[in-house]
Amino acid sequence: MKTLLVAVNSRYDHEGLAVWYLKSACEKKNIPVTVHQYTINDSPERIWSSILEANADVVAFSCYIWNRRLVLDLVEDLKKARPGTVIMAGGPETCYEGAENDYYAAGVDIVLKGEGEYRFPMLLETLRDKGLDAARQLAENQDCCMDVSEYISPFCPEYLERIKGRISYIESSRGCPYRCSYCLSSESRKLVFFPHEEIIKDLEALVSAGARVIKFVDRSFNINEEHSLKIWDFIRKFEGCDVSFHFEINPDRLTEAQISSLMAMPPGLVQIEAGIQTVNTGALKAVSRVMDVDKAIENLKRLAGNGNIHIHTDLIAGLPYEDIHSFINSFNRVYEINAHHLQLGFLKLLHGTRIRREAHLHDYKYRSYPPYEVIENRYMKYTDILRLKKVEEALDRTYNSGRFTLTLEYLLNYFPSPFDLYESFAGYLEKKGMLFMPIAAARLFKTLREFALNIPGVDSYSLDSYLALDYASSLKNTVLPDFLSESGIEVLDARKYLEPFIGGHWKKSYQKRFMLLSGSFPGKMGENFTEHNNTMLVDTAFTDPVTGRALIRPFNGTLPDY
Repeated sequence: MKTLLVAVNSRYDHEGLAVWYLKSACEKKNIPVTVHQYTINDSPERIWSSILEANADVVAFSCYIWNRRLVLDLVEDLKKARPGTVIMAGGPETCYEGAENDYYAAGVDIVLKGEGEYRFPMLLETLRDKGLDAARQLAENQDCCMDVSEYISPFCPEYLERIKGRISYIESSRGCPYRCSYCLSSESRKLVFFPHEEIIKDLEALVSAGARVIKFVDRSFNINEEHSLKIWDFIRKFEGCDVSFHFEINPDRLTEAQISSLMAMPPGLVQIEAGIQTVNTGALKAVSRVMDVDKAIENLKRLAGNGNIHIHTDLIAGLPYEDIHSFINSFNRVYEINAHHLQLGFLKLLHGTRIRREAHLHDYKYRSYPPYEVIENRYMKYTDILRLKKVEEALDRTYNSGRFTLTLEYLLNYFPSPFDLYESFAGYLEKKGMLFMPIAAARLFKTLREFALNIPGVDSYSLDSYLALDYASSLKNTVLPDFLSESGIEVLDARKYLEPFIGGHWKKSYQKRFMLLSGSFPGKMGENFTEHNNTMLVDTAFTDPVTGRALIRPFNGTLPDY
């Protein structure tokens, strides 16, 4: 019996784990299976023809929010072309009550709800030995074969061969202790920690295979201090191995030992993602999210101030009891953290979640198709949501790109709040017909400059100085861009000033490596600006491992220590 496991990932970089768990589980039972991986950007015809050419007796699809519609179409076409093929479906989009109906209607023979690595091999054996009806009965019994005491690693040799230079996912625990009403993990009834020695073995294998980023999918990684500290202590050995580790944490639950561990990490080795979602305590209570907001923000400020960890923060627009004014306050409070990425997200009313079941209590209107995003509710009308969509676009283009760090910090001095800055720039982009449109990096620099020159009080010389620094540092380009060619700033002769400090002869490549920029770089001291330094050095040979930007240092006539 030939079995094909099909995964349609959201991106090539993101290699889903589900089918690899199933493959590894089947191999333990000496059941041969084949894995086919695609992305939602692949041609449906390519996916369709590849599945048909596999000539499998059983085709099992891994179903997620991003591939639901495509999978249903593939199932329907496959059943018409090969009616004798047994089609299975599993994954998050099959797990909520009534989810099976759409899949059965499309032609799926068996829907497997819940965890599959302990049931899928048994399902195949039953199908082979006893037939389709017996296999269906087994699939419907969700309590059978759910012993998770035996850890199954998804990282088989075939997977490891594919992961070089890509993002790999790993879970050291499964389930979540919290009950946030918008999250599918809240529907789980248990939290299981996998054996530490097995996770260590998997991490060694992933780093050896050349994974670029290893993302822990644990919903609350730091909930168990001993567990988190063991793994954080272990990964330090991978400093200099061109790999980083991503963890999702609850920032208010960080202990002093955990904070100390994170602050001692080699720069760039660790990324953390912290879902604040809102600072509105009424909204948090309504969605059953337990969080000490003040402590969460304080802890994240400490970590951000240390400068060694890439920090990603999340906000969710559209929560119960949060109107536009409350959300703007949440935005400005979370912006204070100075994280490297601030995700302005929008509530998704996922199938199977409590907030979807209780949508009528808050007059929710939301998209009926994936990702089921909020359109409006009792507290925010669609006009408010659209307003925030525009701000999200401006935020992603500038702040989250990491290209405009110094310029944005300077411009914030001329706005009442961070939200006002990004909303103002969004309005400018919209007026120019550039909002929600692709914009090349150089053009975006030019556009931000044009916008900023219209802000009352902005000094064009200082603005251009910061733009030039951001341009050189983020794009690693030491040639002054055309849009700054007539500004007052000056690129000094790097050879003249730096050759005495460079060992050996001056190389031609140094002209592209160094930029000495003479300009105005004021810092804010209370209500007044003060000049810190008039000449800055950019060295593109040295990159900040956290931000990915080229090194910037004040230049006072001698080469600074790095």
